[in-house]
Amino acid sequence: MNFFGWIGQRCIDSFIYIIELTYFLTHSLSVWQAHRNVFNRAVYSNLLGQLIFTGVDAIAMISFLAVLAGIGVASQLIYIMHAITGASDLTEILARLVVSELGPVITGVILVGRSCSAIAVDLGNTKVRGEIEPLEYLGIDVDDYFVVPRIISMVISQVTLALYFSIIMILCGVFFSAYIYHFSAVESLMQLLNTLNINVVMIFMVKNIIFGLVIGAMACFHGLLVENSPTQVPQQMQKAVVRSLVFLFLADGYFLLFSL
Repeated sequence: MNFFGWIGQRCIDSFIYIIELTYFLTHSLSVWQAHRNVFNRAVYSNLLGQLIFTGVDAIAMISFLAVLAGIGVASQLIYIMHAITGASDLTEILARLVVSELGPVITGVILVGRSCSAIAVDLGNTKVRGEIEPLEYLGIDVDDYFVVPRIISMVISQVTLALYFSIIMILCGVFFSAYIYHFSAVESLMQLLNTLNINVVMIFMVKNIIFGLVIGAMACFHGLLVENSPTQVPQQMQKAVVRSLVFLFLADGYFLLFSL
């Protein structure tokens, strides 16, 4: 196969993969609305456990990275912008860089490396051990019990942790810079709040929701692709992580062009 044939085959495979992933995501979410009027304790317990694992357990890592990024990145940016431009330009750049870019992307990368890989391995090992088929024989929907709680917890964790990361990073950067370079931290924070309009908030929410949906869907999709061989578990986990990261940066580039 020549080079152009290889490129064409890769494009076709990518297109088919996107269609299969989209169908998997829409089909999984569609099963969660038919009987939600009945309180399913097992499903909601699974959802709560996934929220604790994906969101709550990641707070320590998110906090540590947010403090480091605030002191190392935001404070340097504040110092440079104070020396070059005015405070209004500084707050606009902080809102655009930290809230719209660094917060969602860094949070997404952490969730991909920490939670996406764990979900893919967990579901893969579950299939290898043969624990899914008996549940299907008992009438338990695999999407309802395994997939949807993980996707929803990923979306909630992505949105809340990205917001938390952005707040901690901005506060650490502003107060550290105010202490070192002697300017009003409260005034800078008030100007930053005035800069955050509805468009910035909407782009932030939509970006993080899409990040969470696709990261969770890819983790479950590749985890359930494992058949009977244990060697397929790390292979599918690697595919889930790599493809999630690729999508993360492609989607971030699209939102960057959209918001220009």
